[in-house]
Amino acid sequence: MRNHLFFFSTDVHASPFDVNIGLDAGYDVVIPFTNVTEAETEALTHDIIFSRGPKGTVHSGIFVGGSDMELVENIVKKAHDSIFEPFTVSIFSDPKGAYTTAAALVAKVKKAVGELAGAKVIIFGGTGPVGGIAAVLAAKEAAKVTIVTSRDKTAGETAAKKISKQHNVSILGEAAKAEKERLALMKNADIAIATVKAGVQVVSSEMLETLKGDKKIIADVNAVPPSGFGGLEPHDDMKAISSNIYGIGALAIGVVKYKVEVEIFKAMQSNKIVADYNMAYEIAQTLA
Repeated sequence: MRNHLFFFSTDVHASPFDVNIGLDAGYDVVIPFTNVTEAETEALTHDIIFSRGPKGTVHSGIFVGGSDMELVENIVKKAHDSIFEPFTVSIFSDPKGAYTTAAALVAKVKKAVGELAGAKVIIFGGTGPVGGIAAVLAAKEAAKVTIVTSRDKTAGETAAKKISKQHNVSILGEAAKAEKERLALMKNADIAIATVKAGVQVVSSEMLETLKGDKKIIADVNAVPPSGFGGLEPHDDMKAISSNIYGIGALAIGVVKYKVEVEIFKAMQSNKIVADYNMAYEIAQTLA
């Protein structure tokens, strides 16, 4: 029996990136459904499970993606609530790649420092999907995490409280609009991460050179130039950027992200699982 991956996207288009990875991971076909709503999910899920019979459901999988993280999770819950023994099927959520990217990012950083407990982590663009989940994963490792927005401190604190409540962690919120403000926040951090929009530089190489003190790790998830941190190249993997700063580039993180997604898709073809950022992080730590 052929392996079918049903791709529920909240967006007008299904991501070609995820379609390609699904095929690379061994699915015979990836079938996209776009602009999927929570109301449509039960009927779609029932058509998937009933059409192949109890023994055939292992050969079907549901992947939920798209830009709207909250809607993605609502769809996942609805799909999960719609399945029952013996008609169960694997479900994997990764809104806009945020879960696998954040998992790969934090796993790479953890490998670089050895232990995240007690580390001061600052995440620029932390109010977005990747930054928010990276903050959650680092906080679960007992790191002291602060997410930073370019808006105002109230916005940063509000986002931090929301993420903390949703995921039962403790995260702080800050704001920094100017480069000097961002640099000032970095001075007190052990690890600085950029999850800002592609092409936005957080701190220039000249400003990074002014940082003195203990060893710091910087990491960026966007491969589109310029890098989030000046002097950091996409393929860098703990490269010395200055005398006390070591960088992890977007492609070094991206390689792990790709492998994590492939491993989850492969697992779905042999077992009935429900995968989210927690499973992604478990796998990422073995691959980082």
